[in-house]
Amino acid sequence: MANTSHLPRPLARLVAAVRYSVTLPTHRHALGWWIATRASLFLIWFLTDFYTQGDIVYYYESINKLFNGTPASQVLIEYPTPLIWLLSIPYILGFGSQVGYLIVFIVAFVAGDALMGYVLWHSARQYGTNPRPAASFWIWFVIAIGPIVYMRLDFLTAALSATSLIAIVRTHRFTSGAMMGVGAAIKLWPALLWPTTMTDTRAIRRASLGFFGTGAGLAIASLLFAGWDRLISPLTWQSDRGLQIESLYATPAMLAHLIDSSSWEIRLSKYNAFEIDGPLTVGLTQVASVATVIGGLTMVILYVGWLRRKDRTPIEAGTLMIIATLIMIVTNKTFSPQYLIWVAGPVAALLTISARHPGLLPDQGHLFTWSNPPKHLTRDERLVVPLTLARHIAIWTLALLVATQMIYPVLYNSLVNPGWFTPLATLILIMRNCALLYFTVRLIVLAFRSIAFPRRTGSGLPSVIVEEEPDPVVDVVKEA
Repeated sequence: MANTSHLPRPLARLVAAVRYSVTLPTHRHALGWWIATRASLFLIWFLTDFYTQGDIVYYYESINKLFNGTPASQVLIEYPTPLIWLLSIPYILGFGSQVGYLIVFIVAFVAGDALMGYVLWHSARQYGTNPRPAASFWIWFVIAIGPIVYMRLDFLTAALSATSLIAIVRTHRFTSGAMMGVGAAIKLWPALLWPTTMTDTRAIRRASLGFFGTGAGLAIASLLFAGWDRLISPLTWQSDRGLQIESLYATPAMLAHLIDSSSWEIRLSKYNAFEIDGPLTVGLTQVASVATVIGGLTMVILYVGWLRRKDRTPIEAGTLMIIATLIMIVTNKTFSPQYLIWVAGPVAALLTISARHPGLLPDQGHLFTWSNPPKHLTRDERLVVPLTLARHIAIWTLALLVATQMIYPVLYNSLVNPGWFTPLATLILIMRNCALLYFTVRLIVLAFRSIAFPRRTGSGLPSVIVEEEPDPVVDVVKEA
């Protein structure tokens, strides 16, 4: 820590006070930093006038068509049908105006952000753990990704996956599965996280009942509301898309575009995304398709390896949530900046439950702190310490989020249209994609060694011990 003795006493006291408050010693300090960072975020957004609210305008225009006679089967066909109902709420509360819709939408998401921060802090207190790691991450993750977090629906799925993991720890197994089911009804991808809710024998039955029961109910309602074609339209929409400029597989093409833009075309497709077309794009798209299959098989192997163990833990479930989400992002031929928001929810929840184990090494039983681990431990051994692992993941996630915000919206125009800053934008894109790939592979290797196929029984990541609590949703179902 830097020495402040040379500073004037009032300034030195101010610096000391800021340093103290950044550690979030109390919930009041956490609330103060939350308010300060969110106010700064909106100030920067208004001053820079970045057009990040385009998706909200698109949602409004689509719902406005619905309320003016367009069939539901032709509205927002790239999203699951239940999202139509959700996006109709701001339209009604905003009295049908675009400005009202924008205000209600953003206010609702800011409120959701605050609520999620409270849930993380309160949950940690209930577990008897330190709430500061999760609270700090949640405060700074929104700043790292920027205003887009309040203007994309991906925040909802991130929050649902986080609360699903927290519900597992509180043994609310049915609720955990149901939250995954709701998440899948909003954005589809949380369906692939369903196996992570099965942390024990009873969770296999109860969480699956919650997941499939919720999913089936929403699917039937969607079928009755808009028909079969609309029910399956999100699946075909995604498969028909081209190579998006931000995806990992577009990286060679974007580098070639930087060198010779005349051979490449970047255009806005009918899918409301900028895609690149040129000599290599067909081959790169095929590589992405192969990678998707390999990624899917990797997820299956990790899940099967983990589920065959009887000593599964919520910490392992949270780690697998993050890895599965990263695999979906890395193997996809599309990549929108909000995709990394998906990772933030499970990371925050993992920090919350990992704080119970600040320095427990399962294999050797050593206790140590994050800042002073024993020198004889290898880097891989340090990474199986729950809080160390969670913080490692959190730091990487924040760095990737900052790089993503630099790409969009800060330098996005230069990425699409050649100009003075195009080399910088392309360089950041390449570095972000390479770092994301390395980070994902590193965690996959760790999962194979410590989660799916540990060297011996009991050498996986430790459990989070909490008092057994009844699941209120299951109790209601039983009484019925």
